[in-house]
Amino acid sequence: MTLDQLIENELGVIIKIDDITLEEQLLSLGFIVGDEVKVERIAPLNDPILISSGLNYISIRKLDAKQIEITKQF
Repeated sequence: MTLDQLIENELGVIIKIDDITLEEQLLSLGFIVGDEVKVERIAPLNDPILISSGLNYISIRKLDAKQIEITKQF
């Protein structure tokens, strides 16, 4: 499953980031493999997505979210 498949208020754990450049950017912002992420909001036209991890919040394009593999948390 990828990050773009979650709906608002759902949780997931990052297991893999397919794009090395995106992985480096997310790492510099505090998002790393193994972190729990939550979809906070989805824009009205479904792009971008606001996600959080701990105290960090970022807005990410749906195209980039498709490259982040997660496991869904219940």
